[in-house]
Amino acid sequence: MIIQSPADLFRLLFMTVILVLPAKGVAWGPDGHRIVGAVALDYLSKGALDTLHEIMGIDDAEVLVEWCNWPDEYRATIEGAWSEPKHYINMVPGASLYDMQRDCPTGMCVTEAIGEYAAELGNSDFPQKSRREAFGWVCHFVGDLHQPLHAGFGHDRGGNDVVVSFKSEEINLHSFWDSRLIKDRSTSWTELYDQLSDGSGSTPESDWQADEVVSWTNESHSFAETWSYPGTLEISDEFADQSWRLAQEQLKKGGVRLAWVLNTVLKPKAAYDRSSHKQASKKGCKSESGL
Repeated sequence: MIIQSPADLFRLLFMTVILVLPAKGVAWGPDGHRIVGAVALDYLSKGALDTLHEIMGIDDAEVLVEWCNWPDEYRATIEGAWSEPKHYINMVPGASLYDMQRDCPTGMCVTEAIGEYAAELGNSDFPQKSRREAFGWVCHFVGDLHQPLHAGFGHDRGGNDVVVSFKSEEINLHSFWDSRLIKDRSTSWTELYDQLSDGSGSTPESDWQADEVVSWTNESHSFAETWSYPGTLEISDEFADQSWRLAQEQLKKGGVRLAWVLNTVLKPKAAYDRSSHKQASKKGCKSESGL
Protein backbone atom coordinates (compact mmCIF):
# COMPACT_ATOMS: atom_id res chain seq x y z
CA MET A 1 0.00 0.00 0.00
CA ILE A 2 1.40 3.42 -0.97
CA ILE A 3 0.78 5.98 1.77
CA GLN A 4 -0.21 9.24 0.12
CA SER A 5 -2.22 10.91 2.88
CA PRO A 6 -2.92 10.82 6.63
CA ALA A 7 -6.07 8.82 5.80
CA ASP A 8 -3.93 6.12 4.16
CA LEU A 9 -1.70 5.95 7.23
CA PHE A 10 -4.70 5.69 9.56
CA ARG A 11 -6.13 2.88 7.46
CA LEU A 12 -2.85 0.94 7.49
CA LEU A 13 -2.39 1.30 11.25
CA PHE A 14 -6.00 0.38 12.00
CA MET A 15 -5.94 -2.74 9.82
CA THR A 16 -2.63 -3.79 11.40
CA VAL A 17 -4.15 -3.61 14.88
CA ILE A 18 -7.19 -5.63 13.78
CA LEU A 19 -4.95 -8.37 12.38
CA VAL A 20 -2.59 -8.76 15.32
CA LEU A 21 -4.96 -8.60 18.28
CA PRO A 22 -6.19 -11.94 19.66
CA ALA A 23 -9.45 -13.44 18.47
CA LYS A 24 -12.36 -14.31 20.75
CA GLY A 25 -15.83 -15.78 20.38
CA VAL A 26 -18.08 -12.87 19.35
CA ALA A 27 -21.55 -12.18 18.00
CA TRP A 28 -21.72 -12.86 14.26
CA GLY A 29 -17.93 -12.89 14.11
CA PRO A 30 -15.99 -10.14 12.31
CA ASP A 31 -17.75 -10.78 9.00
CA GLY A 32 -21.21 -10.35 10.48
CA HIS A 33 -20.28 -7.06 12.11
CA ARG A 34 -18.80 -5.79 8.86
CA ILE A 35 -22.07 -6.64 7.10
CA VAL A 36 -24.19 -4.80 9.67
CA GLY A 37 -21.95 -1.74 9.35
CA ALA A 38 -21.87 -1.83 5.56
CA VAL A 39 -25.65 -2.18 5.29
CA ALA A 40 -26.05 0.75 7.66
CA LEU A 41 -23.85 2.99 5.51
CA ASP A 42 -26.18 2.33 2.57
CA TYR A 43 -29.13 3.76 4.51
CA LEU A 44 -27.48 6.86 5.98
CA SER A 45 -28.76 10.28 5.06
CA LYS A 46 -26.24 12.61 3.42
CA GLY A 47 -26.16 14.78 6.52
CA ALA A 48 -25.50 11.86 8.85
CA LEU A 49 -22.85 10.40 6.54
CA ASP A 50 -21.05 13.74 6.26
CA THR A 51 -21.08 14.13 10.05
CA LEU A 52 -19.79 10.58 10.50
CA HIS A 53 -16.93 11.22 8.07
CA GLU A 54 -16.03 14.36 10.01
CA ILE A 55 -16.05 12.57 13.37
CA MET A 56 -14.05 9.60 12.13
CA GLY A 57 -11.63 11.74 10.14
CA ILE A 58 -11.98 9.45 7.16
CA ASP A 59 -14.51 8.61 4.47
CA ASP A 60 -13.23 5.16 3.54
CA ALA A 61 -16.17 2.75 3.95
CA GLU A 62 -13.85 -0.23 4.44
CA VAL A 63 -12.18 1.40 7.43
CA LEU A 64 -15.49 2.60 8.85
CA VAL A 65 -16.94 -0.92 8.93
CA GLU A 66 -13.77 -2.25 10.59
CA TRP A 67 -14.56 0.06 13.50
CA CYS A 68 -17.59 -2.18 14.09
CA ASN A 69 -15.16 -4.92 15.16
CA TRP A 70 -13.00 -2.72 17.36
CA PRO A 71 -15.02 -3.39 20.57
CA ASP A 72 -14.30 -7.13 20.37
CA GLU A 73 -10.61 -6.52 19.86
CA TYR A 74 -10.58 -4.03 22.72
CA ARG A 75 -12.47 -6.50 24.94
CA ALA A 76 -9.72 -9.07 24.36
CA THR A 77 -7.15 -6.78 26.00
CA ILE A 78 -6.48 -6.40 29.72
CA GLU A 79 -7.51 -2.76 29.46
CA GLY A 80 -10.83 -3.61 27.82
CA ALA A 81 -11.85 -6.68 29.83
CA TRP A 82 -14.30 -4.55 31.84
CA SER A 83 -16.54 -4.21 28.77
CA GLU A 84 -17.35 -7.94 28.48
CA PRO A 85 -20.88 -7.75 30.02
CA LYS A 86 -21.88 -4.96 27.64
CA HIS A 87 -21.91 -7.39 24.71
CA TYR A 88 -24.98 -9.36 25.77
CA ILE A 89 -28.11 -9.43 27.89
CA ASN A 90 -29.22 -12.49 29.86
CA MET A 91 -32.92 -12.80 30.65
CA VAL A 92 -34.54 -15.27 32.99
CA PRO A 93 -36.30 -18.29 31.48
CA GLY A 94 -39.98 -17.64 30.92
CA ALA A 95 -39.61 -13.85 30.83
CA SER A 96 -40.71 -12.46 27.49
CA LEU A 97 -40.13 -8.77 28.24
CA TYR A 98 -36.89 -7.07 29.28
CA ASP A 99 -36.88 -5.42 32.69
CA MET A 100 -33.84 -3.33 33.56
CA GLN A 101 -34.13 -3.75 37.33
CA ARG A 102 -34.29 -7.52 36.98
CA ASP A 103 -32.08 -8.17 33.93
CA CYS A 104 -29.54 -5.33 33.95
CA PRO A 105 -29.57 -3.51 37.31
CA THR A 106 -25.98 -2.25 36.92
CA GLY A 107 -26.53 -0.97 33.39
CA MET A 108 -23.75 -3.25 32.15
CA CYS A 109 -25.51 -5.00 29.26
CA VAL A 110 -25.95 -4.54 25.54
CA THR A 111 -29.49 -3.16 25.85
CA GLU A 112 -28.33 -0.23 27.97
CA ALA A 113 -25.01 0.21 26.17
CA ILE A 114 -26.58 1.13 22.82
CA GLY A 115 -28.37 4.15 24.26
CA GLU A 116 -25.33 5.13 26.29
CA TYR A 117 -22.94 5.26 23.35
CA ALA A 118 -25.51 6.66 20.93
CA ALA A 119 -25.75 9.63 23.30
CA GLU A 120 -21.95 10.05 23.29
CA LEU A 121 -21.77 9.78 19.51
CA GLY A 122 -24.42 12.46 19.07
CA ASN A 123 -22.92 14.86 21.63
CA SER A 124 -20.68 17.41 19.93
CA ASP A 125 -19.26 18.41 23.33
CA PHE A 126 -17.48 15.06 23.64
CA PRO A 127 -13.85 14.76 22.42
CA GLN A 128 -13.48 13.46 18.88
CA LYS A 129 -11.67 10.35 20.11
CA SER A 130 -14.57 9.46 22.40
CA ARG A 131 -17.07 9.96 19.60
CA ARG A 132 -15.04 7.76 17.24
CA GLU A 133 -15.01 4.99 19.80
CA ALA A 134 -18.73 5.56 20.45
CA PHE A 135 -19.42 4.87 16.77
CA GLY A 136 -17.56 1.57 17.10
CA TRP A 137 -19.51 0.68 20.24
CA VAL A 138 -22.90 1.52 18.71
CA CYS A 139 -22.21 -0.30 15.46
CA HIS A 140 -20.95 -3.36 17.29
CA PHE A 141 -23.63 -3.51 19.97
CA VAL A 142 -26.51 -3.15 17.53
CA GLY A 143 -24.99 -6.11 15.69
CA ASP A 144 -24.59 -8.05 18.94
CA LEU A 145 -28.19 -7.53 19.94
CA HIS A 146 -29.45 -8.97 16.65
CA GLN A 147 -27.68 -12.27 17.24
CA PRO A 148 -30.41 -14.09 19.19
CA LEU A 149 -28.12 -15.84 21.67
CA HIS A 150 -26.76 -12.47 22.79
CA ALA A 151 -30.22 -11.96 24.24
CA GLY A 152 -30.43 -15.48 25.64
CA PHE A 153 -29.98 -17.12 29.02
CA GLY A 154 -27.33 -16.97 31.69
CA HIS A 155 -27.59 -20.62 32.75
CA ASP A 156 -25.89 -21.80 29.52
CA ARG A 157 -24.00 -18.57 28.84
CA GLY A 158 -25.93 -17.77 25.70
CA GLY A 159 -25.41 -21.24 24.25
CA ASN A 160 -21.67 -21.31 24.90
CA ASP A 161 -22.13 -24.33 27.17
CA VAL A 162 -24.29 -26.22 24.66
CA VAL A 163 -22.12 -28.56 22.56
CA VAL A 164 -23.63 -29.57 19.21
CA SER A 165 -22.48 -31.40 16.10
CA PHE A 166 -22.63 -29.62 12.76
CA LYS A 167 -21.36 -31.43 9.68
CA SER A 168 -19.41 -33.86 11.88
CA GLU A 169 -17.75 -31.01 13.76
CA GLU A 170 -18.28 -30.46 17.48
CA ILE A 171 -18.84 -26.80 18.30
CA ASN A 172 -20.81 -24.86 20.85
CA LEU A 173 -24.18 -23.50 19.80
CA HIS A 174 -23.10 -19.90 20.28
CA SER A 175 -20.27 -20.37 17.78
CA PHE A 176 -22.70 -21.94 15.32
CA TRP A 177 -24.74 -18.75 15.34
CA ASP A 178 -21.77 -16.38 15.60
CA SER A 179 -19.69 -17.45 12.65
CA ARG A 180 -19.91 -21.11 11.63
CA LEU A 181 -23.24 -20.70 9.87
CA ILE A 182 -22.08 -17.63 7.93
CA LYS A 183 -18.89 -19.35 6.84
CA ASP A 184 -20.84 -22.41 5.74
CA ARG A 185 -23.32 -20.44 3.62
CA SER A 186 -21.19 -17.70 2.05
CA THR A 187 -17.69 -17.45 0.62
CA SER A 188 -16.99 -13.93 1.89
CA TRP A 189 -18.65 -11.16 3.86
CA THR A 190 -18.80 -8.98 0.75
CA GLU A 191 -20.73 -11.68 -1.10
CA LEU A 192 -23.32 -11.85 1.66
CA TYR A 193 -23.43 -8.05 1.92
CA ASP A 194 -24.17 -7.85 -1.82
CA GLN A 195 -27.05 -10.29 -1.37
CA LEU A 196 -28.52 -8.36 1.55
CA SER A 197 -27.93 -4.91 0.07
CA ASP A 198 -30.77 -5.15 -2.41
CA GLY A 199 -32.28 -1.72 -1.81
CA SER A 200 -35.29 -3.11 0.01
CA GLY A 201 -36.48 -1.63 3.27
CA SER A 202 -36.00 1.85 4.66
CA THR A 203 -35.47 3.63 7.95
CA PRO A 204 -38.54 5.23 9.54
CA GLU A 205 -39.04 8.94 8.90
CA SER A 206 -39.47 9.53 12.63
CA ASP A 207 -36.44 9.95 14.86
CA TRP A 208 -35.11 6.89 16.62
CA GLN A 209 -35.92 6.75 20.32
CA ALA A 210 -33.81 4.82 22.82
CA ASP A 211 -36.74 2.76 24.04
CA GLU A 212 -36.73 1.03 20.64
CA VAL A 213 -33.74 -0.95 21.94
CA VAL A 214 -35.99 -2.59 24.49
CA SER A 215 -38.30 -3.90 21.76
CA TRP A 216 -35.25 -5.16 19.82
CA THR A 217 -34.13 -6.97 22.96
CA ASN A 218 -37.53 -8.58 23.42
CA GLU A 219 -37.56 -9.64 19.76
CA SER A 220 -34.10 -11.22 19.89
CA HIS A 221 -34.92 -12.96 23.14
CA SER A 222 -38.04 -14.45 21.58
CA PHE A 223 -35.87 -15.83 18.77
CA ALA A 224 -33.50 -17.28 21.37
CA GLU A 225 -36.42 -19.02 23.03
CA THR A 226 -38.19 -20.34 19.94
CA TRP A 227 -35.69 -20.62 17.06
CA SER A 228 -32.12 -20.87 18.28
CA TYR A 229 -31.89 -24.32 19.92
CA PRO A 230 -31.91 -27.39 17.66
CA GLY A 231 -33.70 -29.73 20.07
CA THR A 232 -31.05 -32.43 19.55
CA LEU A 233 -27.27 -32.43 19.74
CA GLU A 234 -27.08 -32.96 15.97
CA ILE A 235 -27.85 -29.89 13.85
CA SER A 236 -29.98 -31.06 10.96
CA ASP A 237 -30.04 -29.54 7.48
CA GLU A 238 -33.56 -28.34 8.19
CA PHE A 239 -32.49 -26.50 11.34
CA ALA A 240 -29.46 -25.03 9.55
CA ASP A 241 -31.66 -23.77 6.70
CA GLN A 242 -34.12 -22.23 9.16
CA SER A 243 -31.27 -20.65 11.12
CA TRP A 244 -29.71 -19.25 7.97
CA ARG A 245 -32.94 -17.52 6.96
CA LEU A 246 -33.20 -15.95 10.40
CA ALA A 247 -29.52 -14.95 10.45
CA GLN A 248 -29.84 -13.12 7.12
CA GLU A 249 -32.96 -11.33 8.29
CA GLN A 250 -31.26 -10.26 11.51
CA LEU A 251 -28.10 -9.04 9.79
CA LYS A 252 -30.11 -6.92 7.38
CA LYS A 253 -32.43 -5.69 10.11
CA GLY A 254 -29.48 -4.84 12.33
CA GLY A 255 -27.91 -2.74 9.58
CA VAL A 256 -31.10 -0.83 8.81
CA ARG A 257 -31.77 -0.21 12.49
CA LEU A 258 -28.19 0.96 13.02
CA ALA A 259 -28.72 3.46 10.20
CA TRP A 260 -31.86 4.68 11.96
CA VAL A 261 -29.86 5.32 15.12
CA LEU A 262 -27.09 7.11 13.23
CA ASN A 263 -29.47 9.19 11.13
CA THR A 264 -31.04 10.44 14.35
CA VAL A 265 -28.03 11.15 16.54
CA LEU A 266 -25.87 12.52 13.71
CA LYS A 267 -28.42 14.98 12.41
CA PRO A 268 -26.73 18.37 12.05
CA LYS A 269 -27.15 20.22 15.36
CA ALA A 270 -29.39 17.44 16.64
CA ALA A 271 -29.75 16.91 20.37
CA TYR A 272 -30.12 13.42 21.77
CA ASP A 273 -31.64 13.07 25.24
CA ARG A 274 -29.96 10.33 27.27
CA SER A 275 -32.60 10.67 30.00
CA SER A 276 -35.27 9.16 27.74
CA HIS A 277 -33.12 6.04 27.47
CA LYS A 278 -32.90 5.65 31.24
CA GLN A 279 -36.63 6.01 31.68
CA ALA A 280 -37.67 3.77 28.80
CA SER A 281 -35.39 0.89 29.73
CA LYS A 282 -36.91 0.28 33.13
CA LYS A 283 -39.76 -1.78 31.72
CA GLY A 284 -40.56 -3.84 28.67
CA CYS A 285 -42.28 -2.14 25.79
CA LYS A 286 -43.29 -2.81 22.22
CA SER A 287 -42.00 -0.82 19.30
CA GLU A 288 -44.44 1.54 17.63
CA SER A 289 -42.26 1.97 14.55
CA GLY A 290 -42.66 -1.55 13.23
CA LEU A 291 -38.94 -1.74 12.48
